[in-house]
Amino acid sequence: MRSHQTAGSIVAKAKWPLFLMANLAVLLIVGVATVRESYRSWTLDGEIKNLESKAQALEGRKMQLSELADKMQEPSFVEKEARAKLGLQKPGEHVVVLEGMGATSTSWQVSVVATPPPASDTMSNPERWWRYFTDAN
Repeated sequence: MRSHQTAGSIVAKAKWPLFLMANLAVLLIVGVATVRESYRSWTLDGEIKNLESKAQALEGRKMQLSELADKMQEPSFVEKEARAKLGLQKPGEHVVVLEGMGATSTSWQVSVVATPPPASDTMSNPERWWRYFTDAN
């Protein structure tokens, strides 16, 4: 009977390492899957934050373009751009072109009103300069 008991205890002892190895394999597979899904979730969160920041930037750009479109509908803006870019003028105005200035530079405006010289003035240019510096008008 002893041989039967020793054979059973050997089989029972041999099952423990196999059971332990099977459990470790299952634990390893579950652990790898968990780590993989955690990494995937982390990368997706990063992509979501990136897309949200791009969406906010695009929303800000949309607001800027909307404000520009509203501004472009105003008659004063249309007149200003027609004067700056097309060289248009109102009746009685004279256009002055400054070299070296960009055509789109509209941060300041020069208005020149020309007054015609008196018709009876027949003095020469040097005489005018002499009068300018010597007369105290």
